[in-house]
Amino acid sequence: MSTHAGIAPVSGEKPGRMAPAAEHCAPVEGQRLLTCPNAPIPEPETATITAIVSPALLALRDATRELHAELDGHSPLTAPGLDTQTYAQHAGRVLGWMRPIEAQLYGDTAKWQQVLQAQERACKAAWISNDLQEAGHDPRSFDDCPFTPQPNSLPEAFGVSYVCEGATLGGAFLYKRLRQQLSPLSLQWLQGYGAQTGPLWQRWQAALAEHVVEPADIEAAAAAARAAFESFRGWVIQ
Repeated sequence: MSTHAGIAPVSGEKPGRMAPAAEHCAPVEGQRLLTCPNAPIPEPETATITAIVSPALLALRDATRELHAELDGHSPLTAPGLDTQTYAQHAGRVLGWMRPIEAQLYGDTAKWQQVLQAQERACKAAWISNDLQEAGHDPRSFDDCPFTPQPNSLPEAFGVSYVCEGATLGGAFLYKRLRQQLSPLSLQWLQGYGAQTGPLWQRWQAALAEHVVEPADIEAAAAAARAAFESFRGWVIQ
């Protein structure tokens, strides 16, 4: 299983037993205050995530497979001896990538807020900020990436959001693995949507299958996903 938080894993995984995500998320600059889902903790056997396989999803996987594998091999989150400050420094770089990405996908000027279910999904920068504050860092001290992709169409927006949304499955796996090692941090970024991780991933796949159908749109989504991976690699993995 892919485990690099911030990078989209292959679907069909079982996330570990997780605490629920925070009830409210602080807004990213340029966004409205949005509420995150909060639900009871599921038993592991009820948390199976079923893939809704579409031509678009297959194309996204194929387009990003090599980049995905490369980034997995360089993730500090899977390195031996990970401590809270190493986690925080990595999370700070991811925050600098996630803030402009969320502004592009879910900000007030974005054209696809409803289709991408912005009210439920524009939470990731707030999750990372929470972890940084718990580790004693000011989230504002981390610079934003100046070269994140800027989607100009709904298929491109789906391609970028694939990287963000798919990563919640890998985050769930890492949370189960790291929660004791990195205590007392709550690891809200890795907890992600909590009990709603599986259902929200399925809803995202269903929306992708509905809205990204034509070959040209599928290719546009795949190109945007590659661009998102490449910008993540250039900014976060140094």
